[in-house]
Amino acid sequence: MSDWFAQTFQSQIESGVFAQPLVLRQDLNVLIDKVRDYGKASGLSTVIIGMSGGVDSALTAALFREAGWRVVGYTMPILQNPAETERGVEACRSLGIEHAQIDLTDQYRSMVQALQPVDQSLSNAESRAARIRHGNIRARLRMITLYNQAHSLRGLVASTDNFSELSAGFWTINGDVGDLAPVQSLMKSWEVPWMAREIGVPETIWRAKPTDGLGIDDGDEAQIGATYLQWDIAVRALMKLFADTVAPGTDKWSEALDATHDHAACRILETVETRLRATRFKRAGSQMLAHPREPRFEWLTRVDAA
Repeated sequence: MSDWFAQTFQSQIESGVFAQPLVLRQDLNVLIDKVRDYGKASGLSTVIIGMSGGVDSALTAALFREAGWRVVGYTMPILQNPAETERGVEACRSLGIEHAQIDLTDQYRSMVQALQPVDQSLSNAESRAARIRHGNIRARLRMITLYNQAHSLRGLVASTDNFSELSAGFWTINGDVGDLAPVQSLMKSWEVPWMAREIGVPETIWRAKPTDGLGIDDGDEAQIGATYLQWDIAVRALMKLFADTVAPGTDKWSEALDATHDHAACRILETVETRLRATRFKRAGSQMLAHPREPRFEWLTRVDAA
């Protein structure tokens, strides 16, 4: 890492931002307890998970298994690298959970063909914008499948996205997010792989190159524009900056973070800033406009609480 990243990373380790094993083990146990408690409160005991072959879905499945849920993992290849699909199968087998495979390639091709009369640019495979839309179609087809299975088995769909992906906007609206997200608070670079190793996820999975399997770029980090560790260090530094002061006194985040001496770090920080700004709408969620005359949402919330 460049100087700024190395120094900031060391400082964050010393302050506990990047926690040590004793703390991580406590966090892991708390998450298992919370997943168990959610099942008791909701009356649900079956969870449906899309098994991508990556560490996030494997860790999510392991957490539900440890909490006593019935876990059903689905591999859903769409023009997929066979190695990725096989890792998803391996995760199910190693964790001792149920597995089924549904190949959605034909459905994906049919959907793309159906959309081309109104979106002719989908046929341009060289366009990154078109590849992103292709990837979103894949993600949403998979979520349709998972929710259908959840309804059939009277269960819920688990989200497998982590905090790094959440902050980067590295997910598809109505395509990746399910009903319960046990790893959404965890950093991809540090907490996710540590907990996965601790809970028994195979090393071939938690060491695998991160990829969304959507065919957009050569892996997650190429699409984000930074390594997950760089992203996590930068975002945590910004979180501290804005926690300490509402206005850092400059529009240049690299200046506010004392990184101007490190040109490599400045480039990454600019990438982080650009992506945070561009994906803020995703983290805001659906926007509800208040009724002109009555606080209806507030009243409905009271009914739900009662």
